[in-house]
Amino acid sequence: MKSGVPQIVDLSPSVYDIAAVSLVPGPQQPLCLDWLLTHTTGPDTWGAPAHRCWFDSYISTYAAAVALRNAGMHQSADRAYNSLPGMVPAGPPPGPETLTFGGLVDVLDRVSTARGWPVPPHPAPVRNTIERERAKWEHMRMWPDFYNPSLSIAGYSAERVYGDAAVDTARFLDAFQAPNGSIANSPGASAVFLLEYEHRGRLLDGRRLAELREYLHSRVPEDTAYLDQVPHFVTAWTVMFHHELGTAQGPPCTPRALDELSRDLHHPSGLLCTIGAGTTIPGDTDSTACAAVAARITGRPAPSAATLDRMIEPGGDAYRTFLFEHDPSLTTNIHMAALLDLEHDHSRLSPVLRWLKTQTTPHRAQTCKWHLSPAYALGEMARVMSRIDHPLAQSLCTDASAQIFRTQNSDGGWGADGSTAEETAYSAIGLAAAAERGLASADWKGTLRRAHTFLSTHEPQLTPLWLGKTLYCVQPLVHVLHTVAIRRIGTMS
Repeated sequence: MKSGVPQIVDLSPSVYDIAAVSLVPGPQQPLCLDWLLTHTTGPDTWGAPAHRCWFDSYISTYAAAVALRNAGMHQSADRAYNSLPGMVPAGPPPGPETLTFGGLVDVLDRVSTARGWPVPPHPAPVRNTIERERAKWEHMRMWPDFYNPSLSIAGYSAERVYGDAAVDTARFLDAFQAPNGSIANSPGASAVFLLEYEHRGRLLDGRRLAELREYLHSRVPEDTAYLDQVPHFVTAWTVMFHHELGTAQGPPCTPRALDELSRDLHHPSGLLCTIGAGTTIPGDTDSTACAAVAARITGRPAPSAATLDRMIEPGGDAYRTFLFEHDPSLTTNIHMAALLDLEHDHSRLSPVLRWLKTQTTPHRAQTCKWHLSPAYALGEMARVMSRIDHPLAQSLCTDASAQIFRTQNSDGGWGADGSTAEETAYSAIGLAAAAERGLASADWKGTLRRAHTFLSTHEPQLTPLWLGKTLYCVQPLVHVLHTVAIRRIGTMS
């Protein structure tokens, strides 16, 4: 899980994945269980506090409860089950859901049923999400490229194979096993797929199966995230943000990391995977757009944005992040706008800007479906749109910078649940870009000065804010953002 930038593991630990790995017999079991028992949010809950992200709290607590039940700790499991309904809001669910949330709840239900354990009664918003994810999975399963790891996200969602007799487990393993023995570099997917193999009692390739078991047996909880690593993610985002300083020495990335990023941009699928070559997760539009921008910044070759045309939503103007995605995301389309503008592709840029305008309002903060905080979407909207010479882009930048100005906390930082270095950096970098082009409010200097004080007097917190299967933190990126934001504010003095 090491990145090509600082010597920090890429991603924060995942409660869900650690709980799933603990279900597989092996030397990792007691380590995972001990970690779960000492990393609770409350007496009977795990993951993020429910008021911050109830999806994460729900799936983390449910997975931990199943792990406790598996370890024979039935009373503790019952208490965790009983805490689930109180996490779900009474009204419409606020904010975006975590990726595959409904599918993971569905699978934990099936694991529990298969072992004769009780299944908690899920509130209506959870049941509705389960049904939506079931329909998506069945649609994917009928797709001719379901077993194609260059296009299909089925490996990343391998938990869904559990109890699904329509999936050929031997073919699935052959398609989605990564070089390190895992299924799609996902600990949770790897563990539950192995449980399904054992549940079926069918013979698979002995060598492949041994590699899968060895991968799971070697898991250390502190390094078990929702994916093993995301080096291209760290490299691309580091280059983008460091470029805001306009310095000649280049970003703090190794030439090898930059060369590998450029090389993997030319994958035959046209999509870049954050993990790099040789894995079995398809690339995505957001990572590809950011990596293409980063390659151009560092003078490395990158394919044309036209290779991503098939990712445009059918009948729409926005780009999907993955095939079969329910709804397009704000920041994927913000970053595609940046790439299209660099290529002067105004025939595709204008529809994307129009779509972004329909998704935002001048007085309501927007969240991206891949990130918990509106500071990420607002900061990126202001930063990227400030550089695009188009009336819609200028309007989007002005609206975003006004919202950034209004949402600054009294301590000088930004954050939906208290100020953090990551959220403050996104906001400050975006506001600085807008101010540099005369698109920010008159008091931007005082706003950035207060932000500088916050960043200079607070150590960067590694708060999970990104949305995958569960919440996670891209840990090296937080330190990059913290440093860049301080220096960026300095350039505005």
